Amino acid sequence: MKQANKTSKKVASIKKQRKKSNQNATTNTAIKNRNVQSKKDKRTDAKIARYKKNTIKRTLKKRKKQRHQFYKEIGVSFFLLLTLFFVFQWLFFSLPKVNGYGMTTTLNDGDRLFVSKYSKIKRFDMVYLKQPDKKQPMVRRVIALPGEEIAYEKDQLLINKRPVVERFLKNELNEAEKEQRLLTEDFTLAELTGSITLPKESYFVLGDNRHYAADSRDFGWIEQKDILGIVKARIIPFHHMSQF
Repeated sequence: MKQANKTSKKVASIKKQRKKSNQNATTNTAIKNRNVQSKKDKRTDAKIARYKKNTIKRTLKKRKKQRHQFYKEIGVSFFLLLTLFFVFQWLFFSLPKVNGYGMTTTLNDGDRLFVSKYSKIKRFDMVYLKQPDKKQPMVRRVIALPGEEIAYEKDQLLINKRPVVERFLKNELNEAEKEQRLLTEDFTLAELTGSITLPKESYFVLGDNRHYAADSRDFGWIEQKDILGIVKARIIPFHHMSQF
């Protein structure tokens, strides 16, 4: 009986040890599996991190390349526009600055003008010209056209002996009349130049500031080749921008 109990206890002990061994093996396997999975997760995370990093690098590189291309296109476009502007300016217009006070109060010293090079010249147009004797650029107003006779008598403009109204001098003429003085001294073309009428392709110009302007009363008529263009607008200063 005692022998049987010993054998039973021994079997139970063996079973218990096997069970414990199996539990330990299961635990070790689970730990091992967790470690393996952890390593796999770490490798996966590293791969994802590298992928994200490479993706960000590629994106930044692409954006940098796109910005570079954009700035390059803007630069080329600006250069082409600037080139076209100067070509058109050379061919069709100019943007000179007024120098002096010969056209006060219509224009002031330093005003920037838009001058058309191919407009037809009409009476009372303001023209940008080269002074015949000095070749100095200036702005003056066309008063008489080719083939016309011009004279001033008591502040009255006479073209071919017929009176012509100078509306652009209305305020100045009224002020001169109040002060009992002449705005434009009397003269005839014959007195100034010895010619009764203006030659072909020649114009008589005066400054609006009649007392101080150097004009055809001083240097005679101007030829069409000395006229650089017709003043169409004042563009600077902006608050005095106006079209003529």
